[in-house]
Amino acid sequence: MEGTRQDAPPAAGGRYRWLFAYGIDGDLRFISHHDTLRLFRRALARANLPVRYSEGFNPHPKIMIPLPRPVGIASQAEAIVVETERPVDPDEALQQLRQHTPPGVQLFSVRALAPQERMRPASVRYRLETDGPPNAELRARADTLRESQQAIVERTDYETHKARSVDIRPFLMELSVTDSGVEFTLKVEGQASAKPAEVAGLLGFDATAINHRIRRLTVQWQ
Repeated sequence: MEGTRQDAPPAAGGRYRWLFAYGIDGDLRFISHHDTLRLFRRALARANLPVRYSEGFNPHPKIMIPLPRPVGIASQAEAIVVETERPVDPDEALQQLRQHTPPGVQLFSVRALAPQERMRPASVRYRLETDGPPNAELRARADTLRESQQAIVERTDYETHKARSVDIRPFLMELSVTDSGVEFTLKVEGQASAKPAEVAGLLGFDATAINHRIRRLTVQWQ
């Protein structure tokens, strides 16, 4: 996500969109998607950037995180899109925002989005960090998962609270064991994908309490 300065191209209606690349770590990795948005709303206001607001009785700043991060997962590949009412100097905007984000958020870069450019994730790479080198059992589980035709997990519907079986194998593009853990890449198709904790669960970990040991490494955008 890191890049160089890029000024905003002219946009219809005086709208300009900026992609800020950032990472999140430490205790802040436990905040929710909505709390992350709230954090940036406050930081943008304190940085005095000309953020565009929606119209109506309850206007809100036009910012968007195109790939929400699961609670507990650290990341070095986050992105937030900010729409402004007028052009801004990218370097100055980046420095101003850096001054008003808390420890645990690291802003890497900013670039302008083209008028028709859409941020759609195609795949995401993660690392499951282990305590010390992976043992023989973990390596065997990884081999089994990599060679399997199906990978069935149980998901609970939030509305009906009913469990259903889902095959996440089609979303698992790559999986490898390294000296520091397991790295894997998940395909994203629209709103559908596997959850990184589900992959960890198939490797023998407690899927309900593993996110704090998972890190988002890179995102490939369409």
